[in-house]
Amino acid sequence: MDKNKDFYFLEMNTRLQVEHPITEEITGIDLVEQQILIAAGYPLAFKQSDVKIHGHSAEYRVYAEDPARKFLPSIGFLKKYKEPTPHENIRIDTGVQEGSEISMYYDPMISKLITWGKDRKEALTLLDKAMDEYVIRGVTHNLGFGQSILRNKSFADGKYTTAFIPTYYPTGFKGDPLDTADESHVALAAHWMRNLYINNGIPCPNKKVNEVHYVTVLDRDFKVETNDEGYTVTDLSNN
Repeated sequence: MDKNKDFYFLEMNTRLQVEHPITEEITGIDLVEQQILIAAGYPLAFKQSDVKIHGHSAEYRVYAEDPARKFLPSIGFLKKYKEPTPHENIRIDTGVQEGSEISMYYDPMISKLITWGKDRKEALTLLDKAMDEYVIRGVTHNLGFGQSILRNKSFADGKYTTAFIPTYYPTGFKGDPLDTADESHVALAAHWMRNLYINNGIPCPNKKVNEVHYVTVLDRDFKVETNDEGYTVTDLSNN
């Protein structure tokens, strides 16, 4: 833009951007449909003043890449692929299914995850829930990194810049440390996995005393005590 506020394009990109679902979610306008209609010679059926914005939308690109290795693409086959539970405010754009190959010859995107909410907080909360429901096996993916971003207070408050990654991940993404609640859930999951192995006739080295079970997760020892009312998890590494 010059001093007279005249602006000039250095480059024109006439295709739809990857983020176009955001516009569609908050306006209710199918941009692909409009492109096809215009290309077929139909006039645009609405004016700019007709376009209204409703709510907030967020999108995350689910990629077969390794955030711990500078986002190096991860190639291979999707041995397991399960998308989040269908929801009226969750949209998933994808071209893969279980068994599909993530090739070195193409962009390693697995899917685009889009959510809508009445405000930013609601859209991001639903995005986090949807990320947690994905099941992807066979390739490394960036869902953990996405959830780490959503837990960042500056991001949640909308106070961030294009320097977000070097600011908050200066040495790369190594995974978020587990809090007490996370450790309890991991220990409980390990306990139930142990029972699954036992029920399938697979020997398990962990010992069992009545309803007290001992499990080791990430070189840390936990005691899981279960009863009819629930469970308690004790981190023995702190004793």
